[in-house]
Amino acid sequence: MSGPGSVSAETIVPPPAVPVGSAEVPGISTRDRRYAVFMLLVVSTVAFIDRSILNTVGQAIKTDLHLSDTQLGLLGGAAFAILYGVLAIPVARLAERYNRVRIISISMAAWSAMTALCAAAGGFGGLMLARIGVGIGEAGSGAPSQSLVGDYFPPEKRASIFGILGLATPIGIIFGGIGGAVVAELYGWRAAFLLVGLPGIALAAVVWLTLKEPPRGLSDGRLASDVTPPLTEVLRRLGGSPAFRNLVFAGTMVSFVGYAGMTFAHPFFVRNFDVGYTEAAVAFAVINSLSLGSGSVLGGLVADRLGRRDIRWYGWVPAICMVLAAITYMIGFSQTSWFWTILLLSPPGFFAGVFTGPTFAITSNLVEPRMRASATAILTLTMSVLGMTLGPITAGWLSDIFAARAFVGDYAATCADATMIATCAAASAEGLRTALVTVCSLYVVAGILFYRVAGHLPCELAHMKDRP
Repeated sequence: MSGPGSVSAETIVPPPAVPVGSAEVPGISTRDRRYAVFMLLVVSTVAFIDRSILNTVGQAIKTDLHLSDTQLGLLGGAAFAILYGVLAIPVARLAERYNRVRIISISMAAWSAMTALCAAAGGFGGLMLARIGVGIGEAGSGAPSQSLVGDYFPPEKRASIFGILGLATPIGIIFGGIGGAVVAELYGWRAAFLLVGLPGIALAAVVWLTLKEPPRGLSDGRLASDVTPPLTEVLRRLGGSPAFRNLVFAGTMVSFVGYAGMTFAHPFFVRNFDVGYTEAAVAFAVINSLSLGSGSVLGGLVADRLGRRDIRWYGWVPAICMVLAAITYMIGFSQTSWFWTILLLSPPGFFAGVFTGPTFAITSNLVEPRMRASATAILTLTMSVLGMTLGPITAGWLSDIFAARAFVGDYAATCADATMIATCAAASAEGLRTALVTVCSLYVVAGILFYRVAGHLPCELAHMKDRP
């Protein structure tokens, strides 16, 4: 039902596509499509590892460079996310016009080189600049990759494909998290940055030489016009979509909570349970790899399947799972036993991972082929600048506040350079625990927003009902 200020369905729904009857999109073989999924998964995994390696070795950096949790939160969030989000839009505009594979390849080489340069940082300022460089490089990957998926696969399969690409997170946790932690413990945190950064430069060349650029609009059964809509038209289309507006806020809230947890999960384990970096990384990998991976894949598959019956399931599936994620994360982070913490923090990742496929599928399906990169970039901008930036900073800030409350005396003066003092360590551990429990409760807000998204989908994705 349209309310005041809403726009008609005709202004926000793309023209219906000509049904594609065969399993293969003309001009793109099944083998091409499978290889594209594989290579885009590799790109996404490398991006995730380079983006999150700081979280793995964060406690080692904090100790070596004498950083506060607020500074650690800045490095894990704002240093990367601001330019990553802001530059995503101009890069997306290039991707609407030029070869997306080339853009991804150049960007991959750039962010990989900047990740390796993090090893040369001598303090907070140098590491901050290098992390900004990583964000600038990775800005050229997300939107072009999402746009490629829209041209390789038809609308009713995109949530499943985006869910598969969501496996980048658990794969990155296993290889980057555990591998980075082992290297950091044996050779120092600087070696970990070199290990994950340098291989990406070679992989960028592989992407350039082997990944095909599909014609735009091919999977929709129509070829897109050579004319790229101006950004103002994209903004009008998305601004007039109640589903997209709610989706942006929902995705931002998920990003806010998720990156807060990603930044401080390793420090949480190290501080609260007297484990080393490798043990913490293994625990984090065990907790998140299978749960996040299965949630991402099944979330996309289930949304596509149920969406054929009722399009609102694209919003209902993540809505239900976000509420369950909030409850289970809060219970898990509240435990004081190592065994129960590991056990109870395993299920929440499944619920948290479900949103990936439906979120990016809805974004792709709402717009025309030459708008997809821009739409994804706008979503990325808010998820990055607001979610990825403010999440870690807020968690770090809350951790410092709660730690000060848990400490008898002047926490800032006593513990700034003396976190090895038992009372300081205990206050720091308790402060971080309380901060994570508080932040994870915000998944409920994301659930409410996804539920609102679902209500608008029957009108805005009506064109999908005409597909076989």
